[in-house]
Amino acid sequence: MKALKVIGIAISLVIIILAIVVAFLSPKSHMERSILVNSEPEAIFKYLDNFKAYNQWSPWSEIDPATIYQFDGPESGPGARMSWSSKDEQVGEGEQWIIEMRENEYVKYGMKFGGFEGDFSAEIILEPTINETKVTWTYNGDVSKAGMFNAAMGKFFGMFMDSMLGPFYEKGLYSLKEQVENTPPAVLLESADTISVAQ
Repeated sequence: MKALKVIGIAISLVIIILAIVVAFLSPKSHMERSILVNSEPEAIFKYLDNFKAYNQWSPWSEIDPATIYQFDGPESGPGARMSWSSKDEQVGEGEQWIIEMRENEYVKYGMKFGGFEGDFSAEIILEPTINETKVTWTYNGDVSKAGMFNAAMGKFFGMFMDSMLGPFYEKGLYSLKEQVENTPPAVLLESADTISVAQ
């Protein structure tokens, strides 16, 4: 009985300490990765403002080929929306939509992940250099308006966002680079129109 009491006290102390630590963590998280692509911004942008083309390089589309996608709104630009559902825990279910964009320069996406509360967004920024284009992909999360549990979880995982999400971003950017540098623009436009998805 004494041992159980000690264990119970120890567990309670750990929970209290974690709660205190989480309370002082920032509700906001940020992560980004960049890559240089040997192409003009115009060729890259075609993979960013159309979700069917976006899925040709997205790291998550490769994880579960059985993922069900649905596309709503305009085919490209602000208002274009994609939702997905997968039995694979790495993919799960959620939505992504284009909030705003500047053609050949920048796209901002809004995101929802299952029933998790919070404001989540991503940006892809194109910066032309002398012979290449720098592509920067960012993630921003804010759980300040989420419920207590989701806020605590969001703050906790926010500490590890770089190591958790970073490798996926790196894989996606490398795939984007390969797609752009090895695929003629005409092929991209044709394949984006003929991808088979569940509606």
